[in-house]
Amino acid sequence: MIKVAICDDENIIASQIESIILRVCNNEKILVDTDIFYNGKSLEEKILKGTIYDLIYLDIQMENGDGITTAKNIRKTDENVLLIYVSGYDKYIMELFRLDVFAFIKKPIETKYFADTFLDANRKISSKKLYFVYRYKSEEYKIPCIDILYFESRGRRINLYIKNGYVETFNGKLSEVEAQIEGGKVPFLRIHQSYLVNYHHIKSRSKTEVTLTNGIKLSISEDRQKNFGEQYTRMLGGEIDA
Repeated sequence: MIKVAICDDENIIASQIESIILRVCNNEKILVDTDIFYNGKSLEEKILKGTIYDLIYLDIQMENGDGITTAKNIRKTDENVLLIYVSGYDKYIMELFRLDVFAFIKKPIETKYFADTFLDANRKISSKKLYFVYRYKSEEYKIPCIDILYFESRGRRINLYIKNGYVETFNGKLSEVEAQIEGGKVPFLRIHQSYLVNYHHIKSRSKTEVTLTNGIKLSISEDRQKNFGEQYTRMLGGEIDA
């Protein structure tokens, strides 16, 4: 599932963008959820309340505020969301580079170029694996991997511990979780048959246990001590060398 926000004060343009996205996703069998906003302020408020978007389309000049200011405010909260500007003005392009903008689409919108750019964005989002996605009771949930402390296996249930103190539960196997997030931007280490831990939330470690940033201590099983030690040392060495 890819979650997309469209922010443009022209209703016709916003509807056109949504229509192209829905058509492309239908053809390519991509699950998508779209939200439309007619000013940057309402989009910012939605993000501040916790909504996470994978991709945001922004107009540069809107009646109630400009897209560049909106992007700067969004970047304070979310460094990972892809930003695409759709505008009739190209004089702001140099400013856009400083905001790490994925693409610039000029109005009037050329459908094929727009569709190709969307598919490029979708491929980049999919390759990043910035989020962990799971289903529970017919609903799909998405959580930023960086916010996950660790996964715990309890029989056929997985407990997902988040840095804000919440614990989410879903059905599955830890090996399936490990396969899903393997190769992602946020590394997780298997320290036990029951634990898969976010490397970034390991505060300290000994031979037999790790201490997380929230103070929780987790055991390292004997059969995983060697492999975990090598992986952790390699990652830590990469940071020191950097």
